[in-house]
Amino acid sequence: MKWLRTFNQKFGFTPTESRVVFFLIGTFFIGICARVFLSRQPPLRHFDYANSDSIFLSRSAQKLSPETLRVRPATPVESSFGQPAKPKPRIIDINTAAKEDFITLPGIGEAMAERIIIYREENGPFHSVDDLLNVKGIGRKKLDKIAPYCIIRN
Repeated sequence: MKWLRTFNQKFGFTPTESRVVFFLIGTFFIGICARVFLSRQPPLRHFDYANSDSIFLSRSAQKLSPETLRVRPATPVESSFGQPAKPKPRIIDINTAAKEDFITLPGIGEAMAERIIIYREENGPFHSVDDLLNVKGIGRKKLDKIAPYCIIRN
């Protein structure tokens, strides 16, 4: 460390200033080494997407007929639990609807559909959609969900 004291005396640096100077010189030297090393590496490969883009544009411009498309047959969509998803709700007559029709309504399962049918058989036809409130398990919220899909035909 004698050379460090000699360096400090010669240039008039304090020990902290000389450490900073050596740190900067070291950093400069590492930067030069890195630049030399990277200059010897092969350049990064550039990929030209123009060919792929032109193929995409030409195929997009074509009108495709059903024969050219590979269409797989429609299968029922499954829920996340592996059970078939409910079909899309449709408008039903609640006085003549079967169990399968009620099941398509939002919030109505097999048990609730059976309760509606049993209530209808025991008490006669419904006179209004609000009569569904008399079925055990159907409250105002559930009725508000299913009412747009329920009608009564005379």
